Amino acid sequence: MKSITLSKPIKVQNKEISVLDIQEPTFDQVEKFGIPFSYSERGDTRLDTRSALAYLPELANIPRSSAQQLSLHDVFVASMTIVSFFTGAQNLVVSDDDFTTLPGSGD
Repeated sequence: MKSITLSKPIKVQNKEISVLDIQEPTFDQVEKFGIPFSYSERGDTRLDTRSALAYLPELANIPRSSAQQLSLHDVFVASMTIVSFFTGAQNLVVSDDDFTTLPGSGD
């Protein structure tokens, strides 16, 4: 499990939360939602937004209506956290300027 601190709290079952716990996907979930990224012909990694967003409510154990409350920044951080389960990245790094990169990405 990985936790992310939200930039804007959301409501889950009438409770406000500011930390989202994201579980590691299971085999069945990968079969259902696919791999949340792909590689281009040049070797660039591309986020599969549809797949990552499909994982989000299930891995965070929140209703879709709560996931819809997430700020775009938090959607991105949660999506990259989900991708990190597949890439082996241990920790997501958020720099002082609020840009988020996976360790070893070189950016």
